[in-house]
Amino acid sequence: MKEAFRWTHSPMIPNDFKPINLINEPPARMLEDTDKICMGYGLSMFDTLNNSVKKYRKLYNNLRSYQKEQFKQDKGSYVTCLNLLATDGVADSPNESNFGHFTFHEYSETNLESKVLKLFSIFNENGEFNLQ
Repeated sequence: MKEAFRWTHSPMIPNDFKPINLINEPPARMLEDTDKICMGYGLSMFDTLNNSVKKYRKLYNNLRSYQKEQFKQDKGSYVTCLNLLATDGVADSPNESNFGHFTFHEYSETNLESKVLKLFSIFNENGEFNLQ
């Protein structure tokens, strides 16, 4: 068993567990960037709740005020803790220089919504970050 953390909505929507390249078409051709294209067919996850919120916060704080609400709508404003098993898919190792981010490629029969252990709100009632 491995816990993994992913940004989602509450309630969850279908795109919460859908790779970005299946939501949006990838670029027609990217020379020498095949790794990036493959990553787009996986799901971004983090090794800890704290790392997940730190990365979200970094991206969010770099946005203009009018972009922040769109970011929440696109990415969600919750972190979902998942219980991943080796039979659920394959992942690379967490990248410590990128907030423990890793890419998870789930197997076709895996239902990630059934793997949810907990749901954490990124923001409190005042609109401030819950975790620093």
